[in-house]
Amino acid sequence: MDKQNVQKWVNFSYLMAAALVGFVLFVAMQKLSGVYDLEVRIRNVELIVRIVSIVVGAITFAVLYKHEQVNRFMNEVVVELSRVTWPTQKETSSATVIVIIMVMISGLILGFLDYVWTKVVQLII
Repeated sequence: MDKQNVQKWVNFSYLMAAALVGFVLFVAMQKLSGVYDLEVRIRNVELIVRIVSIVVGAITFAVLYKHEQVNRFMNEVVVELSRVTWPTQKETSSATVIVIIMVMISGLILGFLDYVWTKVVQLII
């Protein structure tokens, strides 16, 4: 994978992280403004909440983008992920079927053991 393509993915991940931080902050601030009834006390509180969320998201992106160690780590992560051999759809489907079958078998065994244990306890009591 070439360096420019790697950097695009890294920048995209920074953008998504910043958007997530901004969204979580937005929701938290909305909840807090509702709890403390800030809509009545502060005019345009919703606008303030939106602006603060966007600014914090932008600051998060800028800090991640400028931080050298974070960039080096994320570049290594993207390069390693490009080397991963991902399973095909057929392999994924067959593994999913095996997992579902094993969960059902485990459920039957645990259900049987639960039934037996219930009967033993009823006999004792």
